[in-house]
Amino acid sequence: TSIVDIPKKHGETDLFGIDRYSKGLIKFIRQSDTPITIAIQGEWGSGKTSLMNTLQNELCGANYSTEQIKDHRNEFYSIWINTWQYSLMNSQEETLVSIVTSVSTQIMNIISTRHIGAGKKFTNGLVNFIGRGTKSLLKIGADKIIEGGGDVIDALVDREKANQTIKGLRDDLQGAIVECLEKDKAIGLPKKGFIVFVDDLDRIDPPVAVQILELLKNIFDLENCVFVLAIDYDVVIKGLKPKFGELTEKNEREFRSFFDKIIQMPFSMPVASYNIDQFLINSLIKIGYLQESKLGDNVFAHNITTICNLSVGNNPRSLKRLLNTVSLINIISKETADTDETQINDDYVLLINFALICVQIAYPALYKILCSESDFKKWDQNMVNSLKLRALTENELVKLNESEEFDEEWEKVLFRICERDNYLTNRVLQISQLFNLIAKMLPDGEELGNTLSDLLALSSVTDVQAFDKPKQAINKGPVLKSLSASLMPLLKNKLRPTFPLVRQQSKKVVSNVYISFSNKDWKDCLGISVGQIKDNLAIEIWYHPWAFKFVTSSMQDDIKNAYLTNELSILISEYNNFIQKYPLANFKYNPMEKSYYAKGWHVPQLTITYLINNLDDISSPDFLNTFSDLIIDFMDCNTKLNQLIKDYAEKIK
Repeated sequence: TSIVDIPKKHGETDLFGIDRYSKGLIKFIRQSDTPITIAIQGEWGSGKTSLMNTLQNELCGANYSTEQIKDHRNEFYSIWINTWQYSLMNSQEETLVSIVTSVSTQIMNIISTRHIGAGKKFTNGLVNFIGRGTKSLLKIGADKIIEGGGDVIDALVDREKANQTIKGLRDDLQGAIVECLEKDKAIGLPKKGFIVFVDDLDRIDPPVAVQILELLKNIFDLENCVFVLAIDYDVVIKGLKPKFGELTEKNEREFRSFFDKIIQMPFSMPVASYNIDQFLINSLIKIGYLQESKLGDNVFAHNITTICNLSVGNNPRSLKRLLNTVSLINIISKETADTDETQINDDYVLLINFALICVQIAYPALYKILCSESDFKKWDQNMVNSLKLRALTENELVKLNESEEFDEEWEKVLFRICERDNYLTNRVLQISQLFNLIAKMLPDGEELGNTLSDLLALSSVTDVQAFDKPKQAINKGPVLKSLSASLMPLLKNKLRPTFPLVRQQSKKVVSNVYISFSNKDWKDCLGISVGQIKDNLAIEIWYHPWAFKFVTSSMQDDIKNAYLTNELSILISEYNNFIQKYPLANFKYNPMEKSYYAKGWHVPQLTITYLINNLDDISSPDFLNTFSDLIIDFMDCNTKLNQLIKDYAEKIK
């Protein structure tokens, strides 16, 4: 059910298609003169350790026991240092001492095990350093090591009359390495030297990481030695701030010069070239989110990859976290689904659900807003006002209208939301493309707001918010079934002559329940759904099966031209009284003020969102009585509006 986030081991499949890069680096190391230091650069989780594992196994063989060392046949001997482990529970000075001691000890251990008696004359020098030299390192302090390097250490060791200096240790190590390689050649198993892998430098404090770099350079700049360091240039920049200050255009050369002095070959992880299509599809099948039939669906794989590229990116660690989140939500979806409910099976639902989880991880601020207003294509001036977004200038409007990504009203709202965060600002183009992709995936006849609201309720269980409680998932099916069962008897008792019949339109309840006031299916029918807005439970009611052909672009003008102005005025007055009667209801679309147009038809919409404190209130008698009254009054307004539309239709004939 999960994707384990551990580095790739030797022999495992290349999941991201970067074998050609690792093979090229292996060939470079084989042909390099020494000493040389190579930096494997990349952000945290980009696969640096996996690449170093590959280099170690190809060039040095697997981690070996005493017997394996004696029979070692690979080109290089291997030393592996995990700097983060040495930094735990240690001061900066102790960390530096531990790393120097460990590298030196591992080298001497390999030499003495490989050739019994080899390096013995150099061992005393190492023992002296471990005894007296480490005390000197601790005394001098890590902050001064970086400023003076080996000369300062030498001077201090001399002042303490120690027999071993850093220079002496370096010379002894060099002598032991040369002796070992000569003996290897003599027995017919020649070696090229030692490779020291230094991992997890990006997990420790940047100034300490920089100190480790310089110390390794001062001590282990040895012939027949290759250093492979997992560190990003950004870590070096942060580590050098105490010495050079904040990075500017004027001092950038100083930062670069330090890096170039330590590193002879930088290698950046080719994240942009990662082939994540098959990794994602295979992993989604493994966790049970997709069926195996999706293995050959290139269009589906392309959509999945595009969603990732526009959100979480190609970082392997980010992708694995994403996949684990998808797995948990998928399990919860299957566990909470009733037998008659639709699970996440349709391609568009699978893709949109995946996209929303990507938004949650990559753009949590936008995910939070979606939880409050899921139908982003209806974001308008009301959203601008509620979020207190700034007004756009005329020049900005012209430029945005010229852009395909920001020419619609909702896209302009999205643009201004992203302005409030530097990260979102830098990614605003990708964000708009992602939201447009989500909207395009929705088939005709499906409502964006309802679909997103259902899926957001599922993904909310993995949401992390810094300042607000995350929106909690609501299992809509059981809630709506219970609500419908309680409402139906009350509605039957409150029926009016205009609609003497009430029934549940369909026994199947997934994310909506439909109540009809007619014998004809889907006539005089309203829909009810539940969701959550901030800390309140929201019950949404909508009714819009009626429409009429328009003559002008205004419903009010059409009715006026049909000489029905007086009837409309009466209905508007009744509608306003209806609004005032229910203060807890939010009337989202007012059909008396505007309507939507599609293929030559007016489509007036009336949607109400009713807020209550919590889920338990749904079963309270007070709520049920008030809510049933609201539905009856709601239907009364709808019936009168329908009659007005019929009168209009007769007039224009």
